[in-house]
Amino acid sequence: MAANGPTFDEPAHLAAGYSYWVTGSVRLNREHPPFLKMLWAAPLVFGANPPYPYDVAGETNNDHWHVGNAFLFQSGRAPNELLTPARRVNLALGVCVVLLAGWWAFRLWGSCLAGAGAVGFAVCDPNLLALSCVLSTDVGLTLFTLLACYFVWEYAAAPSRGLLVGAGVALGLALGAKFSALAVVLGLGAAGAVFVLRGGRLALPNAPPDAPRGRALIEFAFRLGLIALVTLAATYGFVHFDQWGRGLKFQLTRAAHGGGVMYLNGELSRAGWYHYFLVLLPLKLPLGLLTGVLLVGITGRLTRAPRSALLLVPAVVFFALASYSRVDLGIRVVLPVLPFLYLIAAGLAGGACGRVAGRVLFALCLVCAGVSAARSDPYPIAYFNELAGGPRGGLRFAADSNADWGQGLPALKAYLDAHAPDVIYLSYFGTDRPEAYGMRYQPLPAYGRVGVPGGELVPADAPRQVVVVSANNLLGIYLNDPDTFAWLRARAPTAILGGSLYVFDLTGDAAAVRRVRAISAK
Repeated sequence: MAANGPTFDEPAHLAAGYSYWVTGSVRLNREHPPFLKMLWAAPLVFGANPPYPYDVAGETNNDHWHVGNAFLFQSGRAPNELLTPARRVNLALGVCVVLLAGWWAFRLWGSCLAGAGAVGFAVCDPNLLALSCVLSTDVGLTLFTLLACYFVWEYAAAPSRGLLVGAGVALGLALGAKFSALAVVLGLGAAGAVFVLRGGRLALPNAPPDAPRGRALIEFAFRLGLIALVTLAATYGFVHFDQWGRGLKFQLTRAAHGGGVMYLNGELSRAGWYHYFLVLLPLKLPLGLLTGVLLVGITGRLTRAPRSALLLVPAVVFFALASYSRVDLGIRVVLPVLPFLYLIAAGLAGGACGRVAGRVLFALCLVCAGVSAARSDPYPIAYFNELAGGPRGGLRFAADSNADWGQGLPALKAYLDAHAPDVIYLSYFGTDRPEAYGMRYQPLPAYGRVGVPGGELVPADAPRQVVVVSANNLLGIYLNDPDTFAWLRARAPTAILGGSLYVFDLTGDAAAVRRVRAISAK
C-alpha cells in the first residue's frame, strides 16, 4: 500500500464515500453504489475527520473528480494519512475472500490440505493482492458474490432459513457493491436451473417434499430475491434507493457518455472485443494457478456431482456476460471469477489427481504461483506472467488497469531522489499529483489530470534531459493523438518504475530532445 500511489479512481471514490456520511446525499459518483465507499470512508469519519470541500462541490456542481482532488490533496493532511486507513478496509475484504475460498475448498474436497491450497493460490495471486490494496469496488463484489454462491451451495445440501437469509443478504450486498452484480443474479438463476435439471432440488425449508421441483425453485428464487432487494435498499438507507436505478441507467448508457478506449494486442478500439478476457486471463494469472485448474479440469471429477453447477455456472455466466459487455478495462472486471479458480486448483491437494501424484503436482503449482507473487512485489498491479514476458512484455498485449492505473509516482519520487535530475519532462496517466511529492517537471500531453497542469520548463541547456511517460500514454490509449509517443515505443527505457512509468534519458540526443520540446509546446 505504501509503494503504490493513489490510483486513478481512488480520490473520487474516497471523497464520495466521505460525502455520503457528512452530507447525507448519495449523488456524488453515482455510477457506483455507495456501500463500499461508505465502508472505506468510515475510518476517516470516526477518526481523522478531515474537512469536506463544500466550496469545490458547489463550484463544480458536485463533479467527483474535482471534489476528490480537493479532498485528498488540499485538506491540509498528507494524502496517505487519508488513503491508507481506507485501503486497510478494502484489504480486510480481500482477506475475507482468501479465508472464504479456503473454507469452501475444505468443504468441497473434504480435505484440510485442499482448504490450505485454496488459501495458498489466493494469496499468491498478484491480481487479488493488487486490487485488495487499493480502493477497488471489484474486491467487495468478489467477496459477496463468493459468499452468496457458497451459501446457496450449502443450502442445496441442507436447506435452512439461516442459509437462505445469508445467501439473500450476500446477494444484496453484491448488488450494493457494483452494478455488474446483476450478472451474479443471472448466474445464480442459471445455476439453480441446471442443478434442478440434473436432479437436484432447491426449495424453501418447509416446502412439501412432493412439490414440483420447478415450482419449488421459483418459490426459493422469489424469497431469495426479496431478501436481496431489502438488503440492497438498506445500503441506500431506503430513502435514497431510487439512486440505484439512476446509477444503473448511467452504466447501461455509459457509451453515450464516452465509453473510453480499450487496448488489446497493440490495437485501440472504442467498441472493445468479445475475446478480450479469453486473451487476458492466460497472461495475467500465475502459471501455477492455471496449471492446477487445467489438471483438475481434465479429470472431470468436479463436474460429476449435481451441486457442482452451483459452483461453476455462476462463474461461467459472469465471465460470459463480462465478455459480452466489452467493458475491457482490465482483469479487475472479471475478478469475481478468480476465487472459483482457486477452488478448482485446490482439488490437486484434495485428491482430484490421485493422492500422491496430486499432492506433488499441488506443491509444484503452489511454488510456481508463489514465485509469481514474489516477482510482482511491490507492484502487483502491473503483473504479467512468464508467457507474457512480465510487465514489460505484457504491454504488447494489454494495458490500462492491467499495468498502469496511475500508481507509480512514489517510485518516480524515489528514482529522482537517487538520480537527481533537476527537472524532468513528464507525461503522467492518473489523478495523483506530482506536486504532492515535490517533483519538478514540465508537463507533456497526458490523461487524467484534474485542474490546470502545474510544472515548469526544462531549460534547453539542462545537463540532464529525462523524459518519463506512463505506459498508457506511451501506447496512446486515451490521448487525442495516439501516436504522440509512438517514436519512443521502440526505444529501450532507462528504467521502468512501479511497472507503469517508463524513463528515457535523452541526454546527448539533440534530435530526441527537440522532438520532446515540440510535443510540449503543442
